[in-house]
Amino acid sequence: MSLASLASAASQPKAPLSRSRKRTVVVDDSLTILHAICSLLEHYEIVDVVGRAESGPETIDAVNELHPDLVLMDADMPGMSGLRASLLLSQSTHPPKVVLMSMDTTTQFRRACSACGAYAVIYKPKFLSELTRLVEQTPAEAWEKPSRARRKLLLPATLSRAAL
Repeated sequence: MSLASLASAASQPKAPLSRSRKRTVVVDDSLTILHAICSLLEHYEIVDVVGRAESGPETIDAVNELHPDLVLMDADMPGMSGLRASLLLSQSTHPPKVVLMSMDTTTQFRRACSACGAYAVIYKPKFLSELTRLVEQTPAEAWEKPSRARRKLLLPATLSRAAL
């Protein structure tokens, strides 16, 4: 994702403030992209950025410390991928909603993300408009964190370890 495509998003009008902006941790292994995403989210007041992370393990630590409502995470990171981090977060007592950002738009990839506990997958070059739409269209009760007993983890047989 280029800085030019992120900068072009800055020319869009501000999104209306939601009643309660979601406390969000933003994750990307590229420091430049991480900063650009956070700057745009703060400028457009879509969510309340409470933390940043550059890797899967940093994400787990940030979530345990900050207890966000939402984790906006790059799906493709070295070491622990966003899918693997999403799977681990989904097993916590009060998991946040995980929205993965990716350049991959295939059905197989989306299924793998869902199987790893991701709430949604958005196309990285359009993250601003897609995240805005997702936040605005998700009912308030859907943001409530379910207890671990109410959730099931489903891993399809087609999901390879390499994807995690």
